[in-house]
Amino acid sequence: MAAFFILAIRRRRLAELEHDLAIERRRRRGERVFRNRITIFNMTEGDIVKRYHLSSKIILDLLNELKPDLEPATSRTHAVPAHVKLLCSLHFLASGSYQSTVAAAGGISQPTFCRVLKQVLSAIVKRAGNVIYFPKTKMEMSNMKEDFYNLAGFPNVIGVVDCTHIAIAPPSESEHIFRNSKMFHSINIQLICDANNLITNAVVKYPGSTQDAFIFEHSSVCLKLKDNVFGDGWLLGDTAYSLRPWILTPFAEPCSPAQQAYNKTHSLTRSVMQRTLGILKCRLRCLDHSGGGALQYSPDTACQIILACCMLHNLALRSGMQVNANEVLSSSLEIPLREAPPDDSEEGIQIREQLLTTVFTAVA
Repeated sequence: MAAFFILAIRRRRLAELEHDLAIERRRRRGERVFRNRITIFNMTEGDIVKRYHLSSKIILDLLNELKPDLEPATSRTHAVPAHVKLLCSLHFLASGSYQSTVAAAGGISQPTFCRVLKQVLSAIVKRAGNVIYFPKTKMEMSNMKEDFYNLAGFPNVIGVVDCTHIAIAPPSESEHIFRNSKMFHSINIQLICDANNLITNAVVKYPGSTQDAFIFEHSSVCLKLKDNVFGDGWLLGDTAYSLRPWILTPFAEPCSPAQQAYNKTHSLTRSVMQRTLGILKCRLRCLDHSGGGALQYSPDTACQIILACCMLHNLALRSGMQVNANEVLSSSLEIPLREAPPDDSEEGIQIREQLLTTVFTAVA
């Protein structure tokens, strides 16, 4: 009889133990697991530049600027802090990697990173005018013209204009308007750069089927050039643009030594844009589709990504960061899309002929 009671007590204790273990398992399954989140303070400067393609100073300055927009609205212990949001987003833009990979490296989940990226992009692009701009004083404009002249001897240049296509995954309802003449889907962006590869103007909103000349003619910078806001300088563009008093293009079929000299100098000066695009796509690999990849985002978000990359490019150059020349040359430099030469204006033709007489006849 005693043995029976002892066995019953043991069974009861075993049942209680199993019950307690079940409760503990359920409690543990309900707990959130928090990863170690990224910080740059335990990284060397070399590792920071390798991962983000930016210096620690640029990142910290940017964090200080964006912090009011990125700080968590909640006081929860595990809310994602501003520096984690920024670092994860910069890692994505620099590497062009998958969201899940970037999120894991930053210590957050992929759905969280998706929300974070949109917040960071909005905070960056709202400050575009502080980072991408034309010279604001006569002295700065004069220095810009001198820098361009020192490249190849072309006078009075205040910028080089061109378009480049950034591949995207198009929305199904308007897929056709994003297909460009090379038969891939893209955003066609217009950039103007100076002689030192800084981007001074960016138009990032048109689908890939839009012609380069249309983008320029409907841009704010074109209106300012028509109104002589920038003085007597001009842009250099390829044959996709109309010849105007404020934008000079090459001769389609040069037939004299002076015209050949003009075209050569024009081409050498305009090559600064190719290097600018190379540096941009080398530093911000999310823009480089040489491996066949494309931005897997809506057109609006893709435009925000592109504009943010242009801004980061300028911040890096202004801080003195350079990109390895071999990396730029080996990166995917896009061959510009060629379109039928548009009609040239009489005033533009006269200005180009004056340049032949006053500058390039002597050179030839």
